[in-house]
Amino acid sequence: MMSSDVLANFSCLDELTQVIYQSVYRFVVLSAVSDKWTIHLGLAGPEGRWWRGSWTKDDILKIVGSKSSDKLLETFAEKLAEAFRQGELHIGDWSTEEGANIKLTIAPSSKRPMEMALVELSSAEAASHATDIFLDIALQAQSRRCHLHPDQFASSLAPPPPRRIETESSDRPIAPKPKRAPDANVAQSAEASSSASTEQKALLEIKALKAELDKQKQRMTPPDPRAKPGAPSKPLKGASLANPNKKARKYQAIEFESDEE
Repeated sequence: MMSSDVLANFSCLDELTQVIYQSVYRFVVLSAVSDKWTIHLGLAGPEGRWWRGSWTKDDILKIVGSKSSDKLLETFAEKLAEAFRQGELHIGDWSTEEGANIKLTIAPSSKRPMEMALVELSSAEAASHATDIFLDIALQAQSRRCHLHPDQFASSLAPPPPRRIETESSDRPIAPKPKRAPDANVAQSAEASSSASTEQKALLEIKALKAELDKQKQRMTPPDPRAKPGAPSKPLKGASLANPNKKARKYQAIEFESDEE
């Protein structure tokens, strides 16, 4: 079926930008889609030169066919956009002379490269276009608190989006997972162990308290005044006075003979 709106299939080429390095020159390329596909090419440097080219609906249909479907047009536009994003761009018939007609070649290494003729803008047109670009940049910067470039540090610290849990039905609430009841044997064993430990601890405390009370009782009890001091032990018979526990020696009398005998 023939497409009723050709340029609607070229939305993937809207608001694209790329840099071209060719020889010693640097170019900036801007792509925009409205009622036609428009390319602006700017030369970096003190000259500030700009070129412009476009494809209308008729130009596109001459390439893809007048009876092309939306699917075919969309596929064609996607290939152009992919080559643009990959930097497969070349400036043909380049000349530094003012007013020279050049062309932009898209996918130059492919079997069927696409070309768009570019015409240099006047100084006033170039300045007006540059102002429009900076105005668009300033409007977008308002959402970044007027910073020219996005804050990469802030974006790196941003928390990741929450993961979505896929369920059979998005309207059905997710029931909490029931907690598993502890095993009866494990619970009884833990309870018995805790009870035995508590009882043993109580017995040790009772013994320690009893021992402490006995010590205090002994210190507080006064001595019995009726108690008599013990009499010194009687030395053994025949014991030495110097050492009562040592038995005394026995001495035998010596008898002498009489002269009369």
